[in-house]
Amino acid sequence: MLLFPVYIIMIPILSSIFIYLFKHKHMHWMAFFTQAVITVLAIVYFNHFQPLSFEETTFTFGNYARGIGISLANDNLSMSFVFLAIFSWWMVFLYTYRKGKTDHTMLFFLMYLQGVFLGFLQTNDLFNLFVFFELTTIIVTILIAYKKSGSVLRAALYYLLLNTSGVLAFLIGIIFIYNVFGTINMQSVTEMMVHYKDYNVIRFAFVLMLAGVSVKAALFPVFTWLPKAHGAAQAHISALLSGLIVKGGLYLFIRLNDMFSAAEYNYSDFFFVIGAVTAIVGIVFAITQVDIKQMLAYSTISQVGLILVGISSSDPNVFSGGVLHIFNHALFKILLFLGAGVIIKVFKTKYIGEIRGVMRTLPGVSIAMIIAMLSITGAPLLNGFISKSIILYGFENTDIRYWILFISNIGTATLFVKMSQIFFGEKRITYLMKIPVQSTVLFILALVLIIIGNFYIPIGRGFFGIDFQAIQALSLGALFDYLVTLTLAFTAYYFLIRKDAKPVQAMRHFTVSFETANMLFIAYIVLLTSYFVLLALL
Repeated sequence: MLLFPVYIIMIPILSSIFIYLFKHKHMHWMAFFTQAVITVLAIVYFNHFQPLSFEETTFTFGNYARGIGISLANDNLSMSFVFLAIFSWWMVFLYTYRKGKTDHTMLFFLMYLQGVFLGFLQTNDLFNLFVFFELTTIIVTILIAYKKSGSVLRAALYYLLLNTSGVLAFLIGIIFIYNVFGTINMQSVTEMMVHYKDYNVIRFAFVLMLAGVSVKAALFPVFTWLPKAHGAAQAHISALLSGLIVKGGLYLFIRLNDMFSAAEYNYSDFFFVIGAVTAIVGIVFAITQVDIKQMLAYSTISQVGLILVGISSSDPNVFSGGVLHIFNHALFKILLFLGAGVIIKVFKTKYIGEIRGVMRTLPGVSIAMIIAMLSITGAPLLNGFISKSIILYGFENTDIRYWILFISNIGTATLFVKMSQIFFGEKRITYLMKIPVQSTVLFILALVLIIIGNFYIPIGRGFFGIDFQAIQALSLGALFDYLVTLTLAFTAYYFLIRKDAKPVQAMRHFTVSFETANMLFIAYIVLLTSYFVLLALL
């Protein structure tokens, strides 16, 4: 049973190699079979080890003493991410299925990326964490550049180089950790941290590792790679990138906090500011866009800021809301990107001003996307409402932090008011391709949003061990708040955004060069370092 994590990692990787070598036209079924196998393995493993401690789930290769050998370990958080990853890849494989047609190279990279990402989630070894971190970056770069056009290659290269800068900072932090502790086993470092917390080299290692994670998670001001990557990538790649790869950075943020928890560094205020700025800047840029994928890309940045506010909080309730919102956002953003992919393919444009009558043309796709839009804006009875409420109401309504997050949510609602215009109008497409599989995928995702929004209490207890009973899924107060949000969003769109004034256009065309992005990354490291120096002095 201890070998199950190894199987979960290696089976997709070995299957991807098999698919690439043999290239049979029905190899997509091999992907489905692989998904079924690792799904069963993950369920059996989770049920067997759920009552046990973190240490009891640890598997060390070669029977080395703890702290020396390469090891894998799991807890409720890592297994929740494993299930999210497996489910997301199920959706992507179904979405890309074409009867009798298989893009073997694409399938190879998708399956290999899945194995690497599952390894990233389960490793208990800092160096292997770095290896999986870097492999993820390289494979995603290839997938972004898959179309091989000039603009696509530039976006992929931008993503690769900026994320490699982040990975390099992360690696230097690992070197400092090893120099002090003599081990890179995360569990061992966590236990010894209390004895070394006052070392300046440990503080600097934390800064470098957080800086690397911030690039991967697309935090302000190092998020500039994300909209470029989304604009270039195919819809299902954007879905994985927004739904999972970016969330990998947030998962790593939580793991680093756990590892450095004994050091008791008080950084919640700092990352609240970073999260709030990320949320506001992301949604402001999103509202100015007219490309549906760019709108969703900048929206991801904004939602990442909201999640950071949650997971960096010292309040356990707000923290749990941040963790839940990672999962909720992954689900509805995957749905939105996949739905946008169908719309772009049918209407042959990605500009919302040129798309009308989607509801009449694609009623099933429209209903699924509207459910996702309602969820991301915090509508009661949908999953987004639960996690957003936990984060938002973790702050008193007299607190400036509450109002910052409330304004951010109005911005999110304004964005989707703007996007919703694509559903109205007469049917413009006379010939419509058959998309039964894609529609089924969107229906499944929409159904999951509804299920989580109504059965969040047993789900929270089962996967996270957290009680969400204090949140009421439907109440007059919640409904009133949501109607106020929608009213303010309609007002903001009608008076500020609809006319597409010159300031809005200027924002839409604003871009950051690679050189400037690297300068921002260095400035971010300096800012983080300065903050921790002040903490040490106070």
